[in-house]
Amino acid sequence: MRKSEIMRQVLLFLGIFAATAAAPAYAGVFDLPHFVMPGGIRLGVEPELTLTSGSGIGVNFKGTYGLNDLINLQAVLGAGTGPQRFRFGGAVTLDFFPDLEKQPGVGLAGWLIRYDTPAGGLLDFRAAPYIHKSFKSGTNSFEPFLAIPLGFGVESGQTRGLAQIGLGCIFHSSESLNWTVEMEVPITGTETQLSGGVSFYF
Repeated sequence: MRKSEIMRQVLLFLGIFAATAAAPAYAGVFDLPHFVMPGGIRLGVEPELTLTSGSGIGVNFKGTYGLNDLINLQAVLGAGTGPQRFRFGGAVTLDFFPDLEKQPGVGLAGWLIRYDTPAGGLLDFRAAPYIHKSFKSGTNSFEPFLAIPLGFGVESGQTRGLAQIGLGCIFHSSESLNWTVEMEVPITGTETQLSGGVSFYF
């Protein structure tokens, strides 16, 4: 094999490895499944830990506004270490079926988030159908949810599929304070993550 061919194979391998190792942490579903009433505001802080390639820690700050009886709007701003760099964007939640006594809540969240990565930048376009149900436990309540964020990412002119399963639970300490724990399981193009945090209602 000629030197030029060997060099090409080595560069190809390094490029694939770098692209994999530089995979950014994706912001979790977090508190999107819990609807904010019209005119209400929720502020949240979401630490995250990536457990697979490109591992590291990050944090997202999220602000949600209840636009009307069906729609919530959310802004996202975050940063982190290693491949988990600055990110910003927004999300919209359509709450089709509210969480009532005899039915779970069902909705759809969609988002566009731009991530800074070692390779430049990544645009994350996804829609996440979700289901959730609140249960009482004494004076408190908890709200498990399942979401499946599906979409695609665009980086350096290349497009790749992005899909995860988000499993989590929102714990309602009071009317103005929630805690969330979540695990994101990769399907394609994403990483295994643990995230969570706290949300304040105003």
